[in-house]
Amino acid sequence: MTKKPTIQVPSVTRDIISESAQMQAVFRYVKRVAPTKATVLITGETGVGKEIVAQAVHESSPRRNAALKIMNCGAIPTELIQSELFGHEKGAFTTAIRQHRGIFEQADRGTLFLDEISEMPLEVQANFLRVLERQEFFRVGGEKTIKADVRVIAATNVNLKTAVNEKKFREDLYYRLNLFRIQIPPLRNRRSDIGPLAFNFALQLSKEHNKSITNITPEAINYLQNVDWYGNARELRNAIETAIILTDGEELKKEDVKIAVEILNENSETNSAELSDAIRIEAANSKEFNGNSHIIAEEERNRLWELVQTGTISEITSHITLMRYRSESPHRSKQDIAKGLRISVPTLHKYCASAGENTEER
Repeated sequence: MTKKPTIQVPSVTRDIISESAQMQAVFRYVKRVAPTKATVLITGETGVGKEIVAQAVHESSPRRNAALKIMNCGAIPTELIQSELFGHEKGAFTTAIRQHRGIFEQADRGTLFLDEISEMPLEVQANFLRVLERQEFFRVGGEKTIKADVRVIAATNVNLKTAVNEKKFREDLYYRLNLFRIQIPPLRNRRSDIGPLAFNFALQLSKEHNKSITNITPEAINYLQNVDWYGNARELRNAIETAIILTDGEELKKEDVKIAVEILNENSETNSAELSDAIRIEAANSKEFNGNSHIIAEEERNRLWELVQTGTISEITSHITLMRYRSESPHRSKQDIAKGLRISVPTLHKYCASAGENTEER
């Protein structure tokens, strides 16, 4: 049986599994900012592990023995978010049958992690900014000033600067949150992390499903490393779990993980959203798929944004392929480009022709 490689777990937190240079840089940022009181903004695509990095900041800080409270701003109805943040007094509204301490108050002397901060309604953003600056607030329906010493970590999978320009996010709150930023790169830009993550997921999930998976073959790891994982670590975890459920053996083979990936791609209703999310961030940050900076022509960027909002997956794929092809064609052969995209040269020509025709039609 092939020997399982050593999984490196950095000392920042027991929950982060990584070997890549990109994530080692993230760990260094965590170690720098954790001992301070600074507000932290964590950015990156859906599924990259923003919450885990937030936990690492908290666990490495002087507040580690106090509470870490987590709130997803996109999961709370607009009419309830102020109450969830700051609490309410009995009788403040029809269903307020008792006093409620908000999550900000519950996080006193600890850390508050606000995920999907871009989803916070504009009217709430103004109140939240004042609370950040003064560390005091009123419960909904209350008159008593409540003070709380809370370290805030916010996270988003969208470009907040773009949201500011589109009047969807307050500029003053953006600059208040963007004091210390940690950008987590997508999994496809740090493929050396895929193997350790896959082994770790297999170890966890085989126990949950009463299986005895002891290994993942090199062929299976190689296959996994050649998947783009637009859903990042979350999508990889789903694939490993599916493969574990399907296999009868004690190791995951290439055919096991391949079938799992194909099943998830066929049945997932979130693939379109995950792909749009990934492309949206790539376009907003003007990054190539391999992480190297380059300038995207304005008309191409605008066309991509249009497709993200209204286009089909086929149109989006065609256009992003064309953008990658154009950006690399002066430096690499068509064969190299096709190999990097894991498609054939005829398919590359077909996608580029399709995207060109779509662009001319619009």
